[in-house]
Amino acid sequence: MIELSVVDTRTICRIVQEKHQFDLSGFAHTSLKYRLAKLMAQYKIQELDILLAKIGQDDGFFDSFLHDLLVPSTEMFRDPSLWRWLKEGYFPSIKDKMTGNYKIWLPLCVDGYELHTLTIVLKELELLDKVKIIAGVLTNKSKEVIEEGILPLKKYEISAENYKRYQGQANFDDYVAKHDYYVVRDRSLIKNVQFIKQNNLFDHAPGNVKLILFRNHCIYFNPSMQERVLVELHHNLSATGLFIIGAKEKIKNIESSDTYDLIDEGESVYKKKFVSKS
Repeated sequence: MIELSVVDTRTICRIVQEKHQFDLSGFAHTSLKYRLAKLMAQYKIQELDILLAKIGQDDGFFDSFLHDLLVPSTEMFRDPSLWRWLKEGYFPSIKDKMTGNYKIWLPLCVDGYELHTLTIVLKELELLDKVKIIAGVLTNKSKEVIEEGILPLKKYEISAENYKRYQGQANFDDYVAKHDYYVVRDRSLIKNVQFIKQNNLFDHAPGNVKLILFRNHCIYFNPSMQERVLVELHHNLSATGLFIIGAKEKIKNIESSDTYDLIDEGESVYKKKFVSKS
């Protein structure tokens, strides 16, 4: 694998910013450098200048490159206890308040595992037609991958086990179609999902969102980027909106953390803090 220097990594970030107005500099440097080098090997690119030229001149290449650079979810129903919390606690408690304008936003969808999991939870609660789900994608390829719905067999097996631990109302196989070497998720579940193209600062973000799922992303950002993201997501939450991050992620050391109230520490669920205008 090619060894990139700090200068090399910063040069890639600069070209991406200049040519595509996308800020890679907010990602944690060590992780970003490793993923960039790994992708260069995957694409069989041996020279930095070749990569920079392709990024600058080929929009299609950059779209695929960025998709592959982003960190996907590992499986469906990851952390089953969180999905049980939503199924048994949160959604039933606000069921009567749900209307067609009840917004749930997933700001950074890469492969759709979280999105499809959410739709299954809502379908089993008979709430899927009572919410508006908005999926933010950073690349065209991400949208294509999500809509295609392919789930590798290894991902299928662990997802099926997670579903059992989640204690769903059906069988996981009811939501997939099996093929020889892969399965396909039930694409009808996402037919009413609104996809919006965004960058990592979440331009074109929806407002008055009731629930934001942004799990296992902040750990790949540096502290400055974490702060910017938390401020932006807070701005787009409704007055009583919930924000869910990964089970191993905490925001207590971030400057804007005092604008959130911790609702469930085990599941890393936060609520937008009420701020008096008096």
